[in-house]
Amino acid sequence: MTIQRQYSSPSCQLTLQGLSDSHSPSESRPCMSMLMNAECKFMDSAGHSISGGRDFFESLVTRVSRYTQSMLSEVMVPETQDQSEPLQNVTLQKLDHHLHRLTVYPDQHSGLESGPKTQAMTVDLTTVQLFDLVETIDQFFADSRTLPDLTLNLQPASKRYVKPEQPTAQRIVPAAIGISSVALAAIAFLTLPVPEVKRPRDLLPQPQTQDAPGTIPPGTPPDGLTQPQTPSSEVSPQSTLTPSQTITNPEAINGLQSQLDEKLIQTWTVTPELTRPLIYRVSVAENGDIIGYASVNNATPEEEKLIPLPQLLYRIPGDARPTEPVADFAVRFNPDGRLEINPWLENGN
Repeated sequence: MTIQRQYSSPSCQLTLQGLSDSHSPSESRPCMSMLMNAECKFMDSAGHSISGGRDFFESLVTRVSRYTQSMLSEVMVPETQDQSEPLQNVTLQKLDHHLHRLTVYPDQHSGLESGPKTQAMTVDLTTVQLFDLVETIDQFFADSRTLPDLTLNLQPASKRYVKPEQPTAQRIVPAAIGISSVALAAIAFLTLPVPEVKRPRDLLPQPQTQDAPGTIPPGTPPDGLTQPQTPSSEVSPQSTLTPSQTITNPEAINGLQSQLDEKLIQTWTVTPELTRPLIYRVSVAENGDIIGYASVNNATPEEEKLIPLPQLLYRIPGDARPTEPVADFAVRFNPDGRLEINPWLENGN
């Protein structure tokens, strides 16, 4: 039994033709269980129309739904993260603020209304036409008697793809909020430009000739860490950890951990080149600056280029070493995009 269903909006009409596996004459509206052809016609001056089979229709509704989700949320997920469609034969590209290009690439299961099947069909849609297309797709999903096995699985985008509207320095909340006047002053200072602070070399304490009890001699790597040997004329980013006083206040450590997590989420983009977890010991100063880090599992220079620590490192001019208290954290960059940050333990991470 052949069935035809139509879903309409002011500038778009979606027509589905299919079959029902039910032969009961008592059904007033039989269920369409098999799709033979789907046609989407736009009510513009050119009368553009695209059509195809089941694979074309599944790819169309998935791509359009995800594109409009990204456009409304302003969180653009890279195409490499979108792997759930059975066929990638439909694409949507933003041309400008009010124009979007819909392209259908033919395959052995889909067809186009006009032109040879070896050519792609391109339709430029206004934002109004795009949302009318979304409206017809919503009408289809609201119809439980048409292709009930077809569902749309939309996942929320990870916050690592969100582009911050303000620099990190203007959005950091004070780590320890115990005095209301400090919190109010911090809010007031957020409206002021953040000055660039440079530490004068001549005001920093000079290195001591003798090591104080309980400290690590300069140049000695922390326990459990492997640091590369570099010539004296070259400083390796992996050998930037220096002995300093340790921050022990739990509230301050939690605040610095939140700041470090926010910085890494905003600056790290997962790439296919990252094939194994990279583990680092990261030192953070009281003001939230990253003043040192070292690889725990011997990351190569090529692997280190895939993480944001070299760009976030605060470099002190000259040969001076930081002496302010620091908090150390164990940071794990996973290939699947997960960040794991925990306070560093002296007996390992």
